[in-house]
Amino acid sequence: MKILITTGLSGADIGGPARYASGLKREFEALGHIVKISRYGSIEMALLRIWPAVFLADKILTLDTFSTGVPSVLAAKLFGKKVIARVGGDFLWSAYVNRTAEPIALPVFYEKLPRLNRKEKLIFSFMSWMIRRADFLAFNTEWQRNIWKKFYKISDSKSGVVRNFIPEKREGESSKAKNFLWAGRLIPEKNIPMLKKLNIEIATGESHEKIIERIRLSYAAVTLAFTDICPNFIIEAASFGKPFIATEETGLREIFPTGGIYVNSLDESEINAAKQALLDQSAYNRMVLELGSLYPKHSWRDLAEEYLEIWEKI
Repeated sequence: MKILITTGLSGADIGGPARYASGLKREFEALGHIVKISRYGSIEMALLRIWPAVFLADKILTLDTFSTGVPSVLAAKLFGKKVIARVGGDFLWSAYVNRTAEPIALPVFYEKLPRLNRKEKLIFSFMSWMIRRADFLAFNTEWQRNIWKKFYKISDSKSGVVRNFIPEKREGESSKAKNFLWAGRLIPEKNIPMLKKLNIEIATGESHEKIIERIRLSYAAVTLAFTDICPNFIIEAASFGKPFIATEETGLREIFPTGGIYVNSLDESEINAAKQALLDQSAYNRMVLELGSLYPKHSWRDLAEEYLEIWEKI
């Protein structure tokens, strides 16, 4: 089978779509399929260049819901190809929050849909079209799937959950400094002022390999984003047995119900209390044991096989 994976250009994020494209390509090929990755820097570039790749493919997997998702679904429909759209984030919510810096969580955003500007209205229109036309929407958490099902009126048969890549357990190193680490892009949705106010160590603009090493040497991981649907940074930290503090606006609880502390990311006192709790050695050790006992591996091979099963059904 000829499989086309479409994705954006950036591979800088620790769990970015470009990394998913490479991991899935390797496993699809190991299973005997022919795989092409097409990378585009913008929706305009994808609309201009995607057609030959889609025409030559049997199946399409697009790794976002807008910049490559919309052109991929459009081309797939014109050529009669089956397309799966991976829903790894929320482009509309991100666009709004990063423009306004309003600390609005994903569920509230869709409950009260705030006033959008012209660009965001276009994003909303294109995304709504893509959601209706894609053959299948693969979410990484039931949490986001339920939010979208209610708002966008998505049927159960047209959507499901394909978990993020979860690496095998690895050996971490004890941190004498007891540092709390966050890694990611410096954008408003990540609640950067709160991270700085609470003296969280910030890593940004570094290679994936360097971030992984910083995680391995850290004491605990932190994400205080207004919403963090399924943070790969925390998943990577958990693989090293590092307890975490995470925003309560997340689907991460489906994977790690214990092993960390979930907080209101806007409540400074609550976050400080979580930090103090993790600094207690007995509590910290308990969470390390919790992570070790429930650790749920989900390999690239698992992901590839799950996508192949979906194509067989749609």
